[in-house]
Amino acid sequence: MADEKDQACCPGVRDAYRALAERMTSIHISRFSELPRIELYLDQLLSLVDDELSFMRLPDEGPLVTGSMVNNYVKRHAVPAPVKHRYTRRHICYVTCVCLFKRALSIEQVTRLIGYVEEENLDLAHTYDELCSALECALAEQFAVGPDFVAPAVEPVIDLRDATGAKVDSPLDRTIEAAVVSLAAKIYVEQVLALGDAVAAAAASAAPTTDGTAPSTSSPDVTTVK
Repeated sequence: MADEKDQACCPGVRDAYRALAERMTSIHISRFSELPRIELYLDQLLSLVDDELSFMRLPDEGPLVTGSMVNNYVKRHAVPAPVKHRYTRRHICYVTCVCLFKRALSIEQVTRLIGYVEEENLDLAHTYDELCSALECALAEQFAVGPDFVAPAVEPVIDLRDATGAKVDSPLDRTIEAAVVSLAAKIYVEQVLALGDAVAAAAASAAPTTDGTAPSTSSPDVTTVK
């Protein structure tokens, strides 16, 4: 009987994982040129960054970034201070990067990493676009696994350029690549564990009750884990 139960559950689990994998391997993080050119107020900045990073949100998780968080990042010099309470594309890039890497690193480590990037005088737009592309590749590499789902995976590589467009020869590229891979692995573990919880909850709600009444029909959709 146990084997029959396992076999009955497997298709649902596979379908749920496939839906998750398809979503996570098709993520697109807006590049620098796609970000708003107008200056934003804080609430607009928070909404934009939260939406950009919604792919890593967990069930029942609150906002991925808040005003107090941004103020703390500014105090730590991880994010530039706003000018007259307005935020530009530069601020969006910094806040997004901090929110991303803070998922896998401590805020102290993130601040140090950003400091190293600034010391190299790297081109912001190019570096940000490289980071976004590398993370998308790393997520595809993490989630495109198993016999039921195979997608092309590309090794995440960071190409560092200075403000003149010249290539920067620095070990910092490998450090950022490692941070991106660690972040993708953390997101993978969190999302798959959340998926397992959703599948278990759906199975529990569908099981016959002890008093013989019909199971609930309002089981969660395990294919839409955020």
